[in-house]
Amino acid sequence: MILGDELMELVRSQVAIGRKVRYLPFRGVSMLPMLRQGKDSVEIAPLPEKLKKYDLPVYQLPSGKYVMHRVVAIKDTHYVCLGDNTYEYETIYPEQMIGVVSAFRRGDKRIEVTAPGYRLYAKIWVGLFPVRKFFRGTKKWLRRLLK
Repeated sequence: MILGDELMELVRSQVAIGRKVRYLPFRGVSMLPMLRQGKDSVEIAPLPEKLKKYDLPVYQLPSGKYVMHRVVAIKDTHYVCLGDNTYEYETIYPEQMIGVVSAFRRGDKRIEVTAPGYRLYAKIWVGLFPVRKFFRGTKKWLRRLLK
């Protein structure tokens, strides 16, 4: 999910002084089905000392874009992130990170990322990645075949 530059500078400054910020992600579908563009909001908190698998860091790519994707692997010097609706891994270093999602709002419901139901969702969704990628490739292949 791509986050707007101007608002992210404000978020960055607030998180840097220890505050949590509620933010409506700017645009993108990379975190579907969890987050819906223009409908759901996230609460961004200061970074912990070390992220855990399934955390949702907010970070800046070398291109300058701000993104929020899920940690799917932890390496010695970096993290590997992946959007829920993407198929390309990203290597992210601690110095690129701004904050981490601590909760999100889906409609009127506030969901903590530490809630057991949410953690189960994250584990299942990440675990299904190979199956989702296979079906995506099969779908593309069938489209080309039928044209």
